[in-house]
Amino acid sequence: MLPLPERRGATRIPLRLPSKYYPLGKATARLCYTINICETGVLLCLPEKVNVGNSLRVEIYYCFDFALTSFEPMGKVVWVKKKKEADSKYQVALEFVEIVPADSRNLKRFLRKICF
Repeated sequence: MLPLPERRGATRIPLRLPSKYYPLGKATARLCYTINICETGVLLCLPEKVNVGNSLRVEIYYCFDFALTSFEPMGKVVWVKKKKEADSKYQVALEFVEIVPADSRNLKRFLRKICF
């Protein structure tokens, strides 16, 4: 049986990274973490439900070349699912819609380095 082609255009890498997000209309960030990530989006674990189609700004932290760094893409919520093992946590798929070109290049380099 042949493997199914990747729908997203980029392979997701299971990776738990500390993150924070800014709920729509709020200036204060809330903590979250990544479940997996790729060049075009991320799967997050959030403590609250957000609506599909909403815009969400996130800040994702990672260590690269011996330095802690972060990037802040704007994303669109593609789907939301309540986690089975936790009553108050949600998996949120976020497609990046706005990312600084330098951040995009650094993320690609980081993901290639940890995979190969």
